[in-house]
Amino acid sequence: MSFSSDTKDELARIEPESVCCMLAELAAIVSVSGTIGLMSAGRMRLTVESENAATARRVYTLFKRLFDVQPELTTLRHTRLGGRNTYRLTLHDDEAAFALEGCGILRRSEQGHIGIRRTIPKDIVSRKCCRRAFVRGAFLAGGSIANPEREYHLEFVVSDENFAASLMKFIGKYDLNVKVVHRKGSYVIYLKEGEQIVTLLSLIGAHAALCELENIRIQKDIRNNVNRMVNCDSANLQKTLDASTRQVEAIEYIRDHYGLENLPPLLCEVAKLRLDYREVSLQELGEMLDPPVGKSGVNHRLRRLYDFAQELRQKSEGGTPT
Repeated sequence: MSFSSDTKDELARIEPESVCCMLAELAAIVSVSGTIGLMSAGRMRLTVESENAATARRVYTLFKRLFDVQPELTTLRHTRLGGRNTYRLTLHDDEAAFALEGCGILRRSEQGHIGIRRTIPKDIVSRKCCRRAFVRGAFLAGGSIANPEREYHLEFVVSDENFAASLMKFIGKYDLNVKVVHRKGSYVIYLKEGEQIVTLLSLIGAHAALCELENIRIQKDIRNNVNRMVNCDSANLQKTLDASTRQVEAIEYIRDHYGLENLPPLLCEVAKLRLDYREVSLQELGEMLDPPVGKSGVNHRLRRLYDFAQELRQKSEGGTPT
């Protein structure tokens, strides 16, 4: 089972708060994954398809509880798609029209003309609980979420451009930075930020998926922080080693071309210690001096030695120093 399938299975087990919530959820499912066929002699067919068995059972139950109709259930087996099944639920004629009108999708004019609503029906989502149920239904029908171990990505795939714009605006009211892209004839509304995906999962009631995603986010943050600390420590160690190498080279040059014993006592002492303890930090080096000296004091003395070595080199290039 994928993370996305597990999330849908969790959502499909949620008991709606009221009839209005069931209606909002079903309206979203039909709007996203339903197909309406208008045939001759006023006949009509409504089909809803899903690759998720839990979602298909949910749709069947909602049709039965809300409209007392029993959709025909057909299982389509795909040999080319890893053996996955598609579950198709079908309503015909009066039952289809009854369910579509109840969901706010089918509209009849006074003259009897039939119209199909391509946006979210406002009367269906007038209450806060119903708005949450509508987003949940949209996810059950056309949503998916990537494994957060790999990436943060949640999306809704819808076929109708007007409904995609309506759904994007609807979700955006929850301060979610949703974006849309046209992909293979469909419209994909998506979120890419972990925190925003958490907010949406909370909105639709996927609390188990939310907790799992949060745990993964925490683990990722810990790993990233550890990596940053290791990289920082490695960089600081390399910086210390590079500085130590320059200091030792300068002291060795002074030793070979001038003599450490000719240096002032404070410089001579730190020079000898640096030659003996090449990999210790400035703080550790300062603690070895008598009396001990702070990090800045040690750095000052080593800097004087480095500058003196540079002077010796300059004099050497111009002639033998006296």
